Amino acid sequence: MRRNWLILAALWILSLVGISFFGGTISYGFFAVVTMIPLASLLYLILVLARFKVYQHFECPEIVSNHVVPFYFTLQNEDWFPFSGVRVTFYSDFSSIEGLDDSIEYELLPKTKIKKETMLLCRYRGEYLVGIKAVTFRDHLCLFKITYNNREPLRATVIPDIIVLDSLKSFDAEALSDKESSAGVSHPDVTVREYTTDDDVRRINWKQTARLGKLAVRNDIGEEKDGIGIIIDTRRISSTPNIYLPTENRILEIAIALSLFLSGKNIPVCSYHYNRRVEKHIIDSPVTFNSFYEAISAASFEYTPDGNGILKVLCEEKDLFSKRMILIITAAIDDAALECAKALNENNISVIIYLVEKESPCIPKASVLPHTKIIAVPAEDNLNNIL
Repeated sequence: MRRNWLILAALWILSLVGISFFGGTISYGFFAVVTMIPLASLLYLILVLARFKVYQHFECPEIVSNHVVPFYFTLQNEDWFPFSGVRVTFYSDFSSIEGLDDSIEYELLPKTKIKKETMLLCRYRGEYLVGIKAVTFRDHLCLFKITYNNREPLRATVIPDIIVLDSLKSFDAEALSDKESSAGVSHPDVTVREYTTDDDVRRINWKQTARLGKLAVRNDIGEEKDGIGIIIDTRRISSTPNIYLPTENRILEIAIALSLFLSGKNIPVCSYHYNRRVEKHIIDSPVTFNSFYEAISAASFEYTPDGNGILKVLCEEKDLFSKRMILIITAAIDDAALECAKALNENNISVIIYLVEKESPCIPKASVLPHTKIIAVPAEDNLNNIL
């Protein structure tokens, strides 16, 4: 494009020399033509911009992340003059169009159209723009180039992928499935739970009450813990989509993968997440798993710069202390997470914290907690190699 402008400038200077030294109709005509070329090219581009039409669509109302769906777009010329140098640019931060290069330029003859059928891949759960982001037009002489954002972009609703785990590496699920395991029995002298109005006041453990700052009662001998609790932290850690979309997608994938695997091993699972209120889902069959999947796919993550205590609210659920193990899936290990793990450990409940970050997570020093394990889960790695 720069070369063409230099050629045009040289011709314009040459026309001025012709007018100055020779004059005549030819010299003035040549000067007028060279002068009008940029204006004519610019007017042509403006006309193309006003008349050009682009259509695009995909067939699925909801897209599963990392699964391709058919995608169609059409470039159309309904006028009697040709369109040259038309190039489309696609949204690429969170999605990709298979088999098409952004650098391809299309030529549309009068009354013709170009239809492309390809595949759309969305990488993360959420709602975001996909497909054609902008269209660039170039005139025939490559003097001007105009780019405008697509006035009718596509917004995709993407739900999390269901990842089937071959096995669990983070803990021994087979041992937890044994309901006669000694880890499932609570002893009144060493384990307590929060006091409820139905409890006998004679069961209050005053020593633990003073230490915890709230009424605590002894568990009955033989009160058996059952199942696994999964706490899904729905705090949004950033207001930047490039950060929060991969992280939130991975948090939900972990919750879904663990729930599917454990319920398939006949281990009762109860999930907890905050969606304007605390929502609990028991997953013990394909039907209940489907209900859980629909709910968690629609869960909204909330962001506040100073933190909003979502994890703290989830950890205050009383029936957490009736579980054999608690799995916490979060994008940030802060005081709320550590206090929750500490309280559960004191009641003989093991805790595994899955820490999700976009890059390789940095594990905090929480090894002082006797029955808490922290597992780093990068947002882009294969879950079968981690979980």
